[in-house]
Amino acid sequence: MHKPVPIVVAQRRWLGSILAMGSLLAFAATAGAQNKCSATGVMAGERFAVSNCAAAIFTDQRSVTIWFNESPITPQELEAFQASAYADSAKGGKERTMLLVAFCPGGGQATAAVGAIKSIDLGLTHAKSAMAGAQWVVEATKDFKVESISGDVKPGARLAGRITGRRSSDGRPYAWDLTFDVTLPTKEAAAGVACPS
Repeated sequence: MHKPVPIVVAQRRWLGSILAMGSLLAFAATAGAQNKCSATGVMAGERFAVSNCAAAIFTDQRSVTIWFNESPITPQELEAFQASAYADSAKGGKERTMLLVAFCPGGGQATAAVGAIKSIDLGLTHAKSAMAGAQWVVEATKDFKVESISGDVKPGARLAGRITGRRSSDGRPYAWDLTFDVTLPTKEAAAGVACPS
């Protein structure tokens, strides 16, 4: 005959699992609700439009990486990205449409400013065309324009802006229109671009 104690323990574990799952779902919903982004344009002539994003911060350099992704970013992907400032261009063995945009919003300073962003590390992949992918360091005014930028480059701060640009590669057109309003994570990433001191 079983004693009631194991049942109570089992109920507590079950309740704990339910609460943990609810917290995880609430976290995912909050993370998605906090960040508002869109990235549209063309990659090697292939159109794209994505509206999910996450941000990572490299505090020592005051640099930020924003991941624009075609599908919602899972809590596990978010945690990994915020720790590494890196996202895999493939998921489940399939390429996905995404952009990784790494830059110095304040040019190494704590406050973002339009004229401070001199270059951007830009990585692009397209789900419909593996050959459309590209990885560049693009230069201000020649390749892109900062239409607006505001916020502070520090953990937990808000960063918002719009960056547009275009260039060609082997005669193939690329263009991007990036709009973002993100909350920078409180944890620092282990990597990021180097900013001027």
